[in-house]
Amino acid sequence: MRVISYIRVSTEDQAEKGNSLTEQQERLTAYCVAMGWPPPAFIIDDGYSAKNLNRPGITEMIKRVERKEVDIILTSKLDRLCRNLLDLLQIIQTFSKYGCSYVSSSESFDTSTAVGRMTLQLLGTFAEFERERISERVHDNMVSIARNTDKALGKPCYGYDIIDGMYVINEDEAANVRYMFDMAEQGQGHRMIAKHLNLKGVLTKQGKPWDQINVKRLMKTETIAGIRIFNKRKTEHGKTVLRDQSEWIIKDDNHPAIIDPERYEKAQDIISSRSKARSHADNETYLLTGLVKCKYCGGGMKGATNRHKTKYNDYTYHRYICSSYVLGYGCRHHAVHRGDLEDLIIGQIKWVASATDKELNIKVAAANVDTELKEIKAQLAKLDKQMQKQLEAYTMDLITAQVLKMATDKAEADRAILLDQLTKLENQNGNASNVQNNAMKLLEDITGDDRMKAKAAIRLLIDSVIVEGEEISVTWKP
Repeated sequence: MRVISYIRVSTEDQAEKGNSLTEQQERLTAYCVAMGWPPPAFIIDDGYSAKNLNRPGITEMIKRVERKEVDIILTSKLDRLCRNLLDLLQIIQTFSKYGCSYVSSSESFDTSTAVGRMTLQLLGTFAEFERERISERVHDNMVSIARNTDKALGKPCYGYDIIDGMYVINEDEAANVRYMFDMAEQGQGHRMIAKHLNLKGVLTKQGKPWDQINVKRLMKTETIAGIRIFNKRKTEHGKTVLRDQSEWIIKDDNHPAIIDPERYEKAQDIISSRSKARSHADNETYLLTGLVKCKYCGGGMKGATNRHKTKYNDYTYHRYICSSYVLGYGCRHHAVHRGDLEDLIIGQIKWVASATDKELNIKVAAANVDTELKEIKAQLAKLDKQMQKQLEAYTMDLITAQVLKMATDKAEADRAILLDQLTKLENQNGNASNVQNNAMKLLEDITGDDRMKAKAAIRLLIDSVIVEGEEISVTWKP
């Protein structure tokens, strides 16, 4: 009879219950003596939670079971092995497949019998139930903290340290965050930003080099704009997914901002606009990459560089040409010279920036606000339900008038913020004056010598440029 005794403790067990490794070893050794079994071999996981099976001891134990080196796996209690019912059933199935039984010394059963297997599943259900109850209590407590305090939640974001439970700016890291945004505003992408940080010898919070993924993740994190968002994500079937935005707990001005919110939002627009340009986003040769479309087929027009060389002349010229035609999809052959089109677009931007209200007759793309409007309306509806519950509780003498007033005041303040956001969103569609204001702000970058800056600024202003022969139609971003 070959017996392996698996023992595990977490910090909580050792501190509160005295459920030590030595105690488990003694108990299981005595159990084997009482059963007439030889002394067990021990596999130990010291300081690991039982929430999943990602533990070195479990991995070693399963390998030995699969090699058929063990007849019985022995633990002092069921929850030493795991607390998740699905994990429990799967690991027991693995044991059974290789002719190994599982025995718990405290619960007095083993899986070599039908009764033992039934009892195991029942106990596993209660273990998982208790784990989920603990998880719910922790989550409810965190929600309360998020709603009622300015405390930092989770690990510190790059650019901040957590001192006495509060976000405090780490000035050395914050300087690098500002540098990232400076580069983004100059038209640089995440990959180039990461490259420059690594050349400067800057490391992440974990002491590792930067890559485009962690640069992107940091620059999209609202924390650096002084905004704390809790309850944004959840775990479903082992994967992290976004919750519906109506469930997010958002607190503006929660802590000092490294990047002010207006600049943060502008940078998000710049980053988003780069996606159209794709691999050409870092190329300054063509200012309108990703924006120019063919009227005939609706396809994009890409930059094409050609070199004409003769005995007496060597000339390089640049054009935007219909990609459908190039690929042989039958579109009419047409192209427009880079200089002609870009000069025309920059001239249009100058005109928009200086036109009077009567002259300003431009086509503005509809703002993509439907989702945001839906989310705000859902939050307003949720507020109404919460207030109805408070009124019902007051009517039933479950809360005092003072508590009701506090809840009402908070709900009205939240409602005012949501209604203000709703009004702004509903009024921004097709607003030509917004385009003009943006054109005035960005004109210096667009007409400057830095083509990467000009390219980034143009993408913030223009949604698309449609080419139909010699006719050009511009649609502006709202």
